[in-house]
Amino acid sequence: MFLWFQCAPMRRRMDTKRPPALPINLNKAVVFATPSRRDIPMRGISYYEKPRGEKRFFARWRDQGRKKAQGFTSPEARAKFAANLASAREKIGMQALSFDAVEWVNYLRFKDIVGAVDPLTVGREWLAFRRGENGGGMACVDAVKRYLRAGESGDAPRIVYRKKLILGRWNEGAGRVALRDVSADAVRSWLDRLAKRHGFSAVTVKHHRKMLSAFFRWCVRERLCERNPCDAVPGPKIIIEEVSVMPVADAQKLFAVNAREPVAARMALEAFGGLRFSHAGRIARGEIDLKRRGIILAAEKHKSRRRGYLEGLPKNLWAWLRAAPAETWAMTPCQYMHAKSAAFRRAGIANAGNVLRHSFGSYYLALTDDAAKTAAKMQHTSPAMLYRHYKGVASRKDARAWFAIVPP
Repeated sequence: MFLWFQCAPMRRRMDTKRPPALPINLNKAVVFATPSRRDIPMRGISYYEKPRGEKRFFARWRDQGRKKAQGFTSPEARAKFAANLASAREKIGMQALSFDAVEWVNYLRFKDIVGAVDPLTVGREWLAFRRGENGGGMACVDAVKRYLRAGESGDAPRIVYRKKLILGRWNEGAGRVALRDVSADAVRSWLDRLAKRHGFSAVTVKHHRKMLSAFFRWCVRERLCERNPCDAVPGPKIIIEEVSVMPVADAQKLFAVNAREPVAARMALEAFGGLRFSHAGRIARGEIDLKRRGIILAAEKHKSRRRGYLEGLPKNLWAWLRAAPAETWAMTPCQYMHAKSAAFRRAGIANAGNVLRHSFGSYYLALTDDAAKTAAKMQHTSPAMLYRHYKGVASRKDARAWFAIVPP
């Protein structure tokens, strides 16, 4: 008896060195295997089998206190899985035990689609796409396409044309550059090329910068990029030279030679009504009230984008508008530009830019000696510009002769 008490603990210790035979539980229809210690790749994994089923060879382990199991079609597949799970635990840690076969299959499919790309990078870019972002990785040419599509429904055709023209020039050099990689130096170099290589004036270069800046501001609002590189690039300094005034004799010749041409009435809107060239080229017949001698300034056609109404304009303007044929109002802005150039050539007079509108300001100020009234007629916000550039340029005598030019 004494011998039994001495040997029993020793026998139990010896038994623990080899796995005990596991019983068969017929009530649960599960057959427990008796793998050797070498068959178990990691402590905490156990095997069992079911009597039937395609995947009847199971591996079982615990993940954060919960039992997890995976079935296999053969003992070899089960052993391979257990070995991989043990290896993953050594490399990764306990997270490896939270293995999901369905998730793994989906991950393999995901890798087939994206290739050798870090899944975290793909995830971040996908979330940014859902939020309308892309971290500035979109190429300028693609962002410009989106920008133009966004404005096509609300912009006037001439604005759409100008956007395409100017941003097309930008894309010629920077179209494939990502938005986030566009630097202030790149914008500065582009503006310098416009001035030196293409010979654009300072006003034209400034307009190009303004359009490019509007594009990048839209990109920032749409969260396509984080900054507007144009903010660090000031526009070129515009030096306003003394305005040119057309001599009365030249104006008389210009309108006499072109009196029967459709372009005459639109030129009269500049010379005797003070309208800008762009507005005179787009104004419609319905915006001219001959009966009350007033001109409606449509908001979409005016520089300020505000609706207005002009009245009290010189009498000779209305004489030219009444004599205008129907072809005058059928002109497009582009047709008016070419017709006006042709009119100056027919008269043998140099076309000095906005000379007709500038002449109106100088002669009307000389006629009325009222800067505030003249500024209102020219749609200026204050008379300050008139005092700087128009006052003292013309005499009252010449002003009377200017506003006496009427159709023959």
